[in-house]
Amino acid sequence: MEFCSPFDAALAAAGPPAVFLPDREGLLRFDAEWTRDAWGRNPGPHAPGARWTLLRDHDTGFVMLALVTSPTLLPEPDGHHRMDVRSFDSAEDATAARATYGEPPICTEAW
Repeated sequence: MEFCSPFDAALAAAGPPAVFLPDREGLLRFDAEWTRDAWGRNPGPHAPGARWTLLRDHDTGFVMLALVTSPTLLPEPDGHHRMDVRSFDSAEDATAARATYGEPPICTEAW
Protein backbone atom coordinates (compact mmCIF):
# COMPACT_ATOMS: atom_id res chain seq x y z
CA MET A 1 0.00 0.00 0.00
CA GLU A 2 1.08 3.54 -0.62
CA PHE A 3 1.04 6.52 1.71
CA CYS A 4 -1.05 9.58 0.96
CA SER A 5 1.92 11.95 1.34
CA PRO A 6 5.69 11.99 1.89
CA PHE A 7 5.00 13.21 5.44
CA ASP A 8 2.96 10.10 6.27
CA ALA A 9 5.64 7.83 4.74
CA ALA A 10 8.39 9.57 6.75
CA LEU A 11 6.35 9.38 9.95
CA ALA A 12 5.79 5.64 9.44
CA ALA A 13 9.49 5.06 8.74
CA ALA A 14 11.07 7.17 11.46
CA GLY A 15 8.41 8.59 13.76
CA PRO A 16 7.02 7.38 17.06
CA PRO A 17 4.70 4.36 17.07
CA ALA A 18 1.49 5.36 15.32
CA VAL A 19 -1.66 4.12 13.62
CA PHE A 20 -2.21 4.60 9.88
CA LEU A 21 -5.60 4.01 8.27
CA PRO A 22 -6.48 3.82 4.56
CA ASP A 23 -8.21 6.95 3.29
CA ARG A 24 -11.02 6.99 0.69
CA GLU A 25 -8.49 6.43 -2.09
CA GLY A 26 -6.92 3.50 -0.25
CA LEU A 27 -3.75 5.43 0.65
CA LEU A 28 -2.35 5.19 4.17
CA ARG A 29 -2.78 8.27 6.33
CA PHE A 30 -1.55 8.95 9.87
CA ASP A 31 -4.52 9.01 12.23
CA ALA A 32 -3.88 11.26 15.22
CA GLU A 33 -7.07 10.28 17.06
CA TRP A 34 -6.41 6.54 16.86
CA THR A 35 -2.76 7.04 17.77
CA ARG A 36 -3.54 9.20 20.81
CA ASP A 37 -6.16 6.69 21.95
CA ALA A 38 -3.69 3.79 21.63
CA TRP A 39 -0.95 5.69 23.48
CA GLY A 40 -3.44 6.66 26.21
CA ARG A 41 -4.35 3.03 26.84
CA ASN A 42 -0.84 1.67 26.32
CA PRO A 43 1.86 4.33 26.95
CA GLY A 44 4.78 2.00 26.25
CA PRO A 45 7.66 1.80 25.95
CA HIS A 46 6.96 0.36 22.52
CA ALA A 47 8.99 -2.12 20.50
CA PRO A 48 9.93 -1.06 16.97
CA GLY A 49 8.46 -2.78 13.93
CA ALA A 50 5.50 -2.23 11.65
CA ARG A 51 2.58 -4.65 11.76
CA TRP A 52 -0.49 -4.88 9.58
CA THR A 53 -3.60 -5.38 11.64
CA LEU A 54 -7.22 -6.27 11.19
CA LEU A 55 -9.49 -4.68 13.76
CA ARG A 56 -12.93 -6.21 14.34
CA ASP A 57 -15.50 -3.93 15.97
CA HIS A 58 -17.24 -5.73 18.84
CA ASP A 59 -20.61 -4.08 18.21
CA THR A 60 -20.90 -4.26 14.41
CA GLY A 61 -18.43 -6.98 13.40
CA PHE A 62 -16.95 -4.61 10.79
CA VAL A 63 -13.33 -5.51 10.01
CA MET A 64 -10.93 -2.71 9.13
CA LEU A 65 -7.31 -2.66 8.05
CA ALA A 66 -4.64 -0.59 9.79
CA LEU A 67 -0.87 -0.24 9.74
CA VAL A 68 0.60 0.07 13.23
CA THR A 69 4.27 0.99 13.45
CA SER A 70 4.86 -0.95 16.67
CA PRO A 71 3.59 -4.43 17.54
CA THR A 72 3.09 -3.30 21.14
CA LEU A 73 0.89 -0.27 20.39
CA LEU A 74 -2.20 -2.39 19.54
CA PRO A 75 -1.14 -5.85 20.73
CA GLU A 76 -3.06 -9.05 20.07
CA PRO A 77 -5.58 -10.04 21.33
CA ASP A 78 -6.53 -7.20 23.68
CA GLY A 79 -5.03 -4.17 21.94
CA HIS A 80 -8.25 -2.20 21.92
CA HIS A 81 -11.18 -2.01 24.33
CA ARG A 82 -13.82 -2.06 21.56
CA MET A 83 -12.11 -4.24 18.98
CA ASP A 84 -10.46 -7.58 18.44
CA VAL A 85 -6.94 -7.27 17.00
CA ARG A 86 -5.31 -9.67 14.57
CA SER A 87 -1.76 -8.96 13.37
CA PHE A 88 -0.02 -9.86 10.08
CA ASP A 89 3.49 -9.62 8.63
CA SER A 90 2.40 -8.07 5.33
CA ALA A 91 -0.29 -5.92 3.78
CA GLU A 92 -1.00 -8.73 1.33
CA ASP A 93 -1.69 -11.24 4.12
CA ALA A 94 -3.90 -8.79 6.02
CA THR A 95 -5.82 -7.78 2.90
CA ALA A 96 -6.37 -11.41 1.89
CA ALA A 97 -7.63 -12.27 5.38
CA ARG A 98 -9.98 -9.28 5.36
CA ALA A 99 -11.37 -10.30 1.96
CA THR A 100 -12.61 -13.59 3.43
CA TYR A 101 -15.26 -11.62 5.38
CA GLY A 102 -17.01 -10.37 2.25
CA GLU A 103 -17.92 -6.86 1.17
CA PRO A 104 -18.48 -5.06 3.38
CA PRO A 105 -16.17 -7.12 5.62
CA ILE A 106 -18.29 -8.31 8.54
CA CYS A 107 -17.20 -11.00 11.01
CA THR A 108 -19.94 -12.01 13.45
CA GLU A 109 -17.71 -14.23 15.62
CA ALA A 110 -15.19 -12.90 18.13
CA TRP A 111 -11.55 -13.74 17.38
